[in-house]
Parts: sequence; C-alpha cells; structure tokens
Amino acid sequence: MTILQMRYFLTVCRLQNITHAAAELHLAQSTLSQAMQAIEEETGLNLFLRSGRTIRISQDGQKLSQKVTSLLREVDVFEENVREMASRHGKLSLAVPQQQASLLIPRLLSTFQKEHPEIQLDIIEPYGLEAARLVREEKADLAVVNYDGSTVPDLQYHRITSRPVKFVAWPEHPLAKRASISLKEAAQFSLVLLSEEFYVTRLLLRSFAAAHIEPDIAYFSPHLSTLYSLLRTHTAPSILFEPAVASLDGLVTIPFDSPLSLTSCIITKKSRQISKDQRSSSSSSNGNCSGIGQSRLHES
Repeated sequence: MTILQMRYFLTVCRLQNITHAAAELHLAQSTLSQAMQAIEEETGLNLFLRSGRTIRISQDGQKLSQKVTSLLREVDVFEENVREMASRHGKLSLAVPQQQASLLIPRLLSTFQKEHPEIQLDIIEPYGLEAARLVREEKADLAVVNYDGSTVPDLQYHRITSRPVKFVAWPEHPLAKRASISLKEAAQFSLVLLSEEFYVTRLLLRSFAAAHIEPDIAYFSPHLSTLYSLLRTHTAPSILFEPAVASLDGLVTIPFDSPLSLTSCIITKKSRQISKDQRSSSSSSNGNCSGIGQSRLHES
C-alpha cells in the first residue's frame, strides 16, 4: 500500500462515502473505487460493508485504519523534522535504515522533493546502530531508527510511535493459525534474523535471555531481502518489526503473548540542534529568512 493509497483509505473511512471522499480528494469516483479495491486485494481483507451507495467500515477496516493512522503520523512527523532541518542550509543528509526505508523514502522522493526542489536530499540506508553512529559523527543530519531503550549521551531522541515486533511465517507453518504465541514456542523453530546491528534483533536477544530461553538462530543477515527470500521459500520463520513485512503478500504475522515492541524515533545530535527561539530571533534581527541560514548552531 502506498502513502497516497493510505491517505485515500483514511478519507473514505472518515466520510464513509466514496462520492464525498472522491470530491474531497479531487478524484474521479471510479479512480477512488479502484484504489480501495486494490487495497482490499493487496491485504486480502474485506475493508468495507457495502449497501448500494452507502458503505460502512468493517472490523478489519477499522483495525487497518488504526495502523495506517499510526504509520502516517510517523511519516508526517519525520517530514516535518526534515523540513525544519533542511530549511537552515538547503541540504540534508538522512540515514534511514532498511526497515523504515520502504515507507519513508518514496514519500521523500516524491511529495517532499516536489514541494521543496531547493532542498538537496542525501539518503543513506545503513543498519540501525550504524545510523546512530553516522549522526553522532555528523556524517548524517538525522536518522530514523527503531529505538530499543538504549541511548547515546550526545544524541537527541524524538519519539514518533511504538510498533509491534511479531513472529513471521508462511500460512502453512504450524504456528500460523495461532492468535498469539510465546517466545518459548517461537524458539522451538530455527529462526532467521536480521544481524545484531539492528535494534529489533538486540531487543529479541535480550528478551530471550531474560526468559532464560536459548533460541536456535539458523542465520543472521544484514539484508531484509535475504530474510524475505528465506521466508518465501519456507526455509525458516523470522521475528521482525511489523512495518518491515506490512507490504508483503503470502506471509502471516503472529503477535506474542507478552507483546514486544520497538519505538520509532528520529535522532539528531544535540550540538547540531537549533531552537525555535534562536530561529525566530535570527529571522527578526535580519528582517527576512536569510538569518536562519546564517545563524550558528549552538552547543548544548
């Protein structure tokens, strides 16, 4: 599901009328109807209960609406931070790890750059821990990471939202029909995980250790694409941050009895922060926006 489709879907959910939603979105009714059908086909869910021209949101539709709202909130907060930092010098270096990249990069390369062609974006796709290091060493202006609770003293963490970590398998897997499972049940199977440079894997290994469980890790990979291939060929299940598999067909995700989650956050270096008061002061003293670009970054 694309960012645009998500926004279409939420508009339909809010208005519960295709004609009115299409008018608000300045779309042909047929175009919006096709977009909703595409979402249903992609998710395999009946999202709407239709009766003539009237539609109601199904229970599955309501659940998806909540998830989409959370995702778009993450995108919007991220974009606002990008805009705020880029406005100072017209160039921005972003570190966006693989698990976040599929959601954020299309947005940045389409809508954001169309609206702000004057801003040069330099996008890096490192591992989660590597993203934090790049910001600390000032090789990136900001990064989006799946925060696991550990902090680096000279970095600033801006919380966006929390998302679940789930067991991922294929429909024929023995656990696929379960509503939820325990870590102990997951550990009964050989697992393929992202490398320990990823926050999700660090969280998992700590959780297994705290429960005195020794998982059978068949393979660690630094690449999500490798894990996707192993899952699609039914080689071994995995445990991943939910957005990493949200757009994949043919896989199922099962939550844990004791929920695991990661918090998505934007990180910046404290010494490179610039307060709103400083920006306002600089702008006022210069009588125009040029003061923003000229003001110095203060040390925290």
